[in-house]
Amino acid sequence: MLGAGGAARVSSVVMLEPQHADYEDSYATCVETYSTLRVFSDEIAPAEMTRLLQIEPTESFRKGDAHSQDKLRRKANGWFFSTQMICDSKDTRRHIDTILSKLEGKQDAVASMQRQGCKFDITSYWVSTGHGGPWLMPQQMLTLGRLGIGVWWDVYFSDEDNA
Repeated sequence: MLGAGGAARVSSVVMLEPQHADYEDSYATCVETYSTLRVFSDEIAPAEMTRLLQIEPTESFRKGDAHSQDKLRRKANGWFFSTQMICDSKDTRRHIDTILSKLEGKQDAVASMQRQGCKFDITSYWVSTGHGGPWLMPQQMLTLGRLGIGVWWDVYFSDEDNA
């Protein structure tokens, strides 16, 4: 398009989806979801992670513990806090917020543990049916960024999609 005086004018259309600030606990395209805060360390034992974070894990293991029918040994200490049994929402945002609420006021402990080599992340299990998937709100992304915690999804597709 040409504007006044024959200069080129760039026109763009931005399509925005509506922002949803409210949780959608019956998320139509989700069969099941939950999130897990995971912490791994070569040096810090799970009991010490629990003491530093002041959060009881839902599961943990020590470096050297046997797994896979006693055929393999754990290569690092692992500490996990899962929302699987404490939140029945099908909205991943609620699960992430459940974890973030547990970490509220513990930024210094998380940073100290990270300086000592602890690796933090959140994995979210997601079973999808239909079109549409999980997402995060800007405030969640800001909080996760300040904590230095990434999020990833372990996505599966329901057999209901093939029916």
